[in-house]
Amino acid sequence: MTATASPLPPQQQLSGWAVLLLGAVLLAEAFVCVAVLVSVWTPLTTLTAERAPTGDPAVWTVLGLGPWHLTSNTAMLLAVLAASGLGSFVHAATSFATYAGNRQLLPSWLPWYLLRTAIGAALALLIYFLLRGGLFANGTDGTATNPYGFAGIAGLCGLFSKQATDKLREVFDTILTTRDGAGDDEREDKIQPTAPTSPPGTNGTSGTAGSTGSTGPAAPAAPGAPAAQAAPVIPVQASAAPDAG
Repeated sequence: MTATASPLPPQQQLSGWAVLLLGAVLLAEAFVCVAVLVSVWTPLTTLTAERAPTGDPAVWTVLGLGPWHLTSNTAMLLAVLAASGLGSFVHAATSFATYAGNRQLLPSWLPWYLLRTAIGAALALLIYFLLRGGLFANGTDGTATNPYGFAGIAGLCGLFSKQATDKLREVFDTILTTRDGAGDDEREDKIQPTAPTSPPGTNGTSGTAGSTGSTGPAAPAAPGAPAAQAAPVIPVQASAAPDAG
C-alpha cells in the first residue's frame, strides 16, 4: 500500500524573551551600520572630492574605536558594506515585525533573520566589484567614483537580496544550461535528498487488530526476492516564508 504524506510536527512560536532578543539583535545590527556609515561618510566625501589630495589617507574613528587611516578605496568599501547592512535590516525588520505581531514567528526561521545582513553585504560587495571593474578603466582610484550612487546601489542590494539572488540564479541557469545527459547528469555519486519514512503503523493502517483499515500481518517475502521499498514520504510544514508577507 502506498504510504501517505505525514506532516511535520507543528512548531511552537518563539517565546517572548526570544522575540525580544531577536529584535535587539536586529536593532544592534542597524545601529552599527548607521554608526559606520555616518562616521565614514565625511572622510569618504573628502577623499573622493574633485580636488582631493592624492595619496593622503583620512583619519577615521567609529564608536570611540580607532583612529584608523583610510584610503578612498577602503572608505568606499566600508560605505558599501554599511549601506547594504541597512537595506538588509529594512528587509528583515519588516518581516520580523509582521510575523511577531501576528504570532506566527517560528524558531526554524531564526537563521533566515540572522543571515540577512551577511547575505546582503556579500551581494552588495560583489555588485560593487562588478560595477567598478566594468564601468571604470583599470587603475582608476576611488577619487573618480560617486559615493552616493554606490551607497544607494548597495542599500538596494541588501533590501532586495532575495529577489536579486533568485533572478541571478534564473539568468545563469538559462545562459549556462547544459544539454541532457551532461553536467550533473553525468555525476552518479551525487547526494540525493532522502525523505523521512513513516513509523510503523502509519502507512495507511491503524497498526491494531480489529481497527478499520487493518490488513493484518504482511506475508513474508519469497527467498531471493527483493525487499519491497516504501514510497518516500514528503513532509509538509504549514508555514510561509518570513518574506512572503
